Amino acid sequence: MRVPRDIFFTLVILILFVTTLSAQEKVLPSVRTMQPRTAEPVDWKLSRGAHSFEVEAGFSPTQPIFFSGRKEYDTDGRKFGMLSFRYGRVIGTKGPVTYEYLAEVIPVALAFNNEVIDKAAPPATPPVTKRETTYAFAFEPVSFRFIFRPKRRVKPFVQTGAGFLFAKKPIPIPGSLSYDFVGDFGGGVMYSLSKRRTINFGYRYFHISNMNIGRINPGYNANVFYVGFSFFNK
Repeated sequence: MRVPRDIFFTLVILILFVTTLSAQEKVLPSVRTMQPRTAEPVDWKLSRGAHSFEVEAGFSPTQPIFFSGRKEYDTDGRKFGMLSFRYGRVIGTKGPVTYEYLAEVIPVALAFNNEVIDKAAPPATPPVTKRETTYAFAFEPVSFRFIFRPKRRVKPFVQTGAGFLFAKKPIPIPGSLSYDFVGDFGGGVMYSLSKRRTINFGYRYFHISNMNIGRINPGYNANVFYVGFSFFNK
């Protein structure tokens, strides 16, 4: 029996078409594998139990007056600078907040234009004073940092701490003590450079007081703006 030419050509074309599709299925990847994968968001949360080490440098160009009021020794040309090192331990994360314990050593604290007695001047009542830079050392054994948006790369935080300060001469004026108590509070922003390294920008309201154990307690406040680098072990 003779097959009509139209049917023959139709069968040939159909066989070629099916063969081509089968070959393409073997060679070409599936549509699913060709679709680009959506990158999963990075979790920047600090690890619970991680130890941290931080170096920080800060400077106060002005003195705040919103707590102590306007005082000559708070506002007249005084500045304050510090270099500090911190050890920290991440306590953990609960909800939107990561909690971190900190201990801080401030080996270099400089009170610029501090008012001191001029020992080279003739005796007088009250004593003649002069302005100079006074060196101090401070230690804050107890500090806490509260970090918000823990999974984000940019994390705002607030922190507070308290400790002690020892100066070569009384701060901020003669008659106060050369050993004082310090306390600070403030906040800033932490930016994760990697999973174990962050750069921190912040502000500290830094307060110095002898807690009325001296003859007078003038107190001293500083608006400290700082930058710091933190390194975490995990």
